[in-house]
Amino acid sequence: MSQNVFVTGTNSGFGRLITLTLAKKGHTVFATMRDITGRNAAAAEELTKAGEGRVHVLEMAATDDASVNKAVAAALEKAGHLDVVVNNAGYASLGLEETLTSEDLLRQYDVNVVGPHRVLRAALPSLRARGKGLVVQISSALGRLVFPVMGAYGSSKFALEALSEAYRYELKATGVELTIVQPGAFPTEFGQKLAVGGEQERAQGYGPFANAVEMMGKSFEKMFSGDNVPSPQLVADAVLTLVEASAGSRPARVVVDPTSGPVTEGLNKAHAEVQKHLLAGMGMGNLAD
Repeated sequence: MSQNVFVTGTNSGFGRLITLTLAKKGHTVFATMRDITGRNAAAAEELTKAGEGRVHVLEMAATDDASVNKAVAAALEKAGHLDVVVNNAGYASLGLEETLTSEDLLRQYDVNVVGPHRVLRAALPSLRARGKGLVVQISSALGRLVFPVMGAYGSSKFALEALSEAYRYELKATGVELTIVQPGAFPTEFGQKLAVGGEQERAQGYGPFANAVEMMGKSFEKMFSGDNVPSPQLVADAVLTLVEASAGSRPARVVVDPTSGPVTEGLNKAHAEVQKHLLAGMGMGNLAD
C-alpha cells in the first residue's frame, strides 16, 4: 500500500537514496532540502524527475522553526496526511574537540538534535490524531561508539539516541512507532560536508596528535578503497523495510553496518536489558522493548 513519507536532507547521500528507493516502490515522498532554487536546484530537479510524479521537493532548513513548520504544512496540504517521517538531515564536525568553537558545537547540535525535534513537533500532531504512523531517526554507529576527533558529531548522535528512545516510550500509547537506524561507515557525499573546527591552531599543542584529522581521513580513505566497500543502498533498503513492515513489528533499533555491526548490536542488546529493568523498577515495564 502506498504511503506518504516525509524525508529530510535529501539532496545527497542516504536521504537521496531513501527518497528514490521509496518512490520506486510506489510511495509518495516529500523530499526536503535547503536552497532548492540555488545550489541544490540540480538535486531537486533530479529527484523530481526520477520520482515520476511521486517525489515532491520542498524547501526546508532544519535549523529554522518557521521553515520546518511550513514544509510539514505543505506536505499535509498536498497529501492530506503523513504516514512516515524520516529524519535524515545531518552533518559532522571534525577535529580535536578543543579546536571547535562554542558556535561550532552549538550548530552541530542544532542540526543533528534540535533539527529532528523541530520536525517531530511539526509532524506528530497529525500522526497522533490518526492513531498510527512511523518515525525513522537516522542515527549512527557513533551514537554508541566513540572515536577521537569525532566527539562533537558522536555526542550529537548519542543525544539523538536518548531523545529518540524517550520519544519511542512516550509515543507507544498513541499508536505512533519510532525506530532508530544506526548506519556504520559508508562511502557517501557525507565526507564532503564535514566541518572542521574553527580554531585549528589549537591542535598544535597536541604534539604527534596535531594531525589527527588527517590521520582519520586516511583511515576512511583506506576503508573505502578495497573491493568489499559497503553500499549505502543498504541503509535505504533498511528504511524501506521499516516503512513496509506491519504496525507493531518494528524494532527499537536497526543496525546497518557490515563492518562493525556486531559491536553496535551487542551494545544495543546490553542497553535494552538495562532499560528493561530500569523501567520495570519505575512501574513502566510496559514501555520496554
